[in-house]
Amino acid sequence: MKTKQIALVATLAASYALMNYLPISVYIGGDALITANVMILPLIAYLLDLEYAIMAALISGLAMYFTGTAIAPVYGPFTLLIPVGGALVGALTKRNCMAAFPWIAIGAILYVLYSGGTLLWLALYGVAGVLNVMTIKFKQLRVVNNCVSTTIGELILMDIGSIFLLGFPGFLWIIIFPFAVYERTIAVLGSAVLINGLTKYASIKIENE
Repeated sequence: MKTKQIALVATLAASYALMNYLPISVYIGGDALITANVMILPLIAYLLDLEYAIMAALISGLAMYFTGTAIAPVYGPFTLLIPVGGALVGALTKRNCMAAFPWIAIGAILYVLYSGGTLLWLALYGVAGVLNVMTIKFKQLRVVNNCVSTTIGELILMDIGSIFLLGFPGFLWIIIFPFAVYERTIAVLGSAVLINGLTKYASIKIENE
């Protein structure tokens, strides 16, 4: 099991690094790009055990930071925390479908208090929170819940960086909102398809399912 996990760490971290070079959207507010790596992070969270997920996410963050790709040009060293935080939230959600809820609540509170932005942004957080609750009863949602929790967990860290490091003005959030919806939708749909395919056809066994 350990050997398989390490092999997956290497494969997924390499995939994340490669996806850094495939843009899917512009980054509003700085000289950066949102790339297809957003589809890989939920795979890291779901396919790996907790400690290996954090390892893969850290390697991925280091690759992004030192190559200066994706969001690294605007977030600098804070870049390292973004995939690690998202992977941690997602990996914990795999164990408990409500694990992301406290982080979502913290993110929402920080956004309301300090961003000065549109409350429409909270819809992104709200979808994740509602899905957490729904998965308690509807276990078939666990893959989608994991993907959403991971990508919103990642987004919350980006938002924190945008508020406290970049000092985004309040009006900018309403401009960014449709781009964020598009990017997170791509992340969830892409990762969910990949997870279902890998677990079905590649015979990858998942802990805590």
